[in-house]
Amino acid sequence: MQLRVDRDASASGTRVIAGPALIAPLEATVAVLDAQRIDRASLAIVPARTPHALELPVAGAAVVVTIVIEAADRAAAVREYAPHVEARRFSEVLAAPRVLPRTRWIDELIHRYVFERAVCEKPGSKAARFLEAELTKEIYFLGIEQIRAKTRASVVHEGDPIAVRARAWLEEHLFEPFAMAALVRACAASESTVLRAFRRAHGVAPIVYVRQRRLAEAMQLLESGRYAVTEVATRVGYETPSAFAAAFGKQFGVSPSSVRPTIDPSALLPAYGEEPTPRRSSARSATATHPRRTARGTPRRRRARASSSD
Repeated sequence: MQLRVDRDASASGTRVIAGPALIAPLEATVAVLDAQRIDRASLAIVPARTPHALELPVAGAAVVVTIVIEAADRAAAVREYAPHVEARRFSEVLAAPRVLPRTRWIDELIHRYVFERAVCEKPGSKAARFLEAELTKEIYFLGIEQIRAKTRASVVHEGDPIAVRARAWLEEHLFEPFAMAALVRACAASESTVLRAFRRAHGVAPIVYVRQRRLAEAMQLLESGRYAVTEVATRVGYETPSAFAAAFGKQFGVSPSSVRPTIDPSALLPAYGEEPTPRRSSARSATATHPRRTARGTPRRRRARASSSD
């Protein structure tokens, strides 16, 4: 398999991929693929050599994974799982564009595969090969189920429908001026009902949720090292850099200008099953710069203790 991880709107545009590909947004990213919305509850299959237009949000951070399913992957699945996986049916699954439900299992596979390949940089490990085999097999069965008009539940748990609609609407309009009246209309409920349902599901009011999410996106943009503070402020919906700096400092305890770029990809790829959460402060970045310096002392002190104990 081939893996590509895009982390901002620079990946938007028309693309042509040599092999059939799985496209899946991570975290709270909402992408548009050929005018069809895909989010953390879905994934898309694009046939080989088929031009497709991918659009990522201009504001905030975005993470979209593209995994190319190579002929060797399909052949291995057919060989190892015959007669349950058929070559002819697999070709049928990959021959047409599809939007499939992201089951909990395939969601975990995608996260773990990205971690193994992009974070651990182990493309040839046993874990990577296992994940590739499972991803290939799961894509086959999800596609067959769609062809047979059968579906499975996505990873998104449908809790209170009002809270679900409210959060989806907020994520789609995250970087626009917040308007409670518009949220209420989108939820088709009274303001008090929306507030009560949202607080019960997420623990905060919608306006607080929006502020926290915008600032979490801002932290990721700053840590990417690609944007200046003023540009980040504009991208996440703040009218002035001073208002952004004040809100950022209140939430993280540091100024935006003090955040240093990090090369730790896990800052953009949370562990499976965890919601994207705001980074606590840039102190974590400083720790990442000196990963061996811990409460037990510097590497030299640890070696000295080891020598004295021999």
